[in-house]
Amino acid sequence: MRYRIIPLLIAGLLSAACKPSEPAAGAVAAAPAGTAPVEAAAVATPPAAASPATPAVDAAFAKDMPYATLRRQLLDAGWLPLRDPACWENNAGPASSVCGELPEVESCSGDGYCNMAFANAAEGTRIDVSTYGPYERWNKSGEEGSVAVQSWKVSPLAANAAAMACPSGDFEAFLQDFAADEKIERAFIAPLVKVAELGGGEEGDDTVLVYEPGAKYDDFNVTYADKAFHFVDSEGAKDASALPLKIEAQGDDVRTVRYQYGMSEGNSYRFERKDGCWYLTQDPEPPSP
Repeated sequence: MRYRIIPLLIAGLLSAACKPSEPAAGAVAAAPAGTAPVEAAAVATPPAAASPATPAVDAAFAKDMPYATLRRQLLDAGWLPLRDPACWENNAGPASSVCGELPEVESCSGDGYCNMAFANAAEGTRIDVSTYGPYERWNKSGEEGSVAVQSWKVSPLAANAAAMACPSGDFEAFLQDFAADEKIERAFIAPLVKVAELGGGEEGDDTVLVYEPGAKYDDFNVTYADKAFHFVDSEGAKDASALPLKIEAQGDDVRTVRYQYGMSEGNSYRFERKDGCWYLTQDPEPPSP
């Protein structure tokens, strides 16, 4: 009897070895042959947090805040004074000094109110600001609050005049048409032209950057006639001599045009290709004295 126990033990062990094992907790059991496998349930991914919106440039503005503070905030944010060429006419006499010191001024009244404007070409936006107080004290140490903000308004820039067909995609051919035809010139000046002015700032001898509305910009003093470029003076008289121009490319979409006239006078202009054509966008160097 003792020897019959061994076969029984062996049979029991073989039976246990052939029995399927229980799946581990969390494991997906194999599907029977001929059936599609059951997929594990997808784990939901929480949505990414939305990036915070950029605060409006005027979010920190407040009535009666010092104008010097508002001005610094705008300049630090990439805005520039929006020059009104009529400033000197609007502020005759001693008051005209404000046009150089604060190139954003449009006009100041005799009782202390001033209207200013700034612009941002990248955003296509302008901001108009009114102030009250003696403008000559706007940035005096300890007296900044003397000129206080009264109101402000952010608005889109005015669009260019009616669109015109691009005269040429080739820049040199375009430049000839631009310089030869005033209508083409007006159509392809950007809504804002960034201009370097000489003689600004508090001391009156700084070079300052401002925007001029394209509709009022008239400092492109080159014309094309008789198969040559010519210099045009401030009175509109054309020099009969040909004016050599130097055209420099900064990549595919930017051209700088420079000239030297006479012994010292010279200037430069920057054109950029936008929407399939070229536009005058900058007058980046003050004219030589």
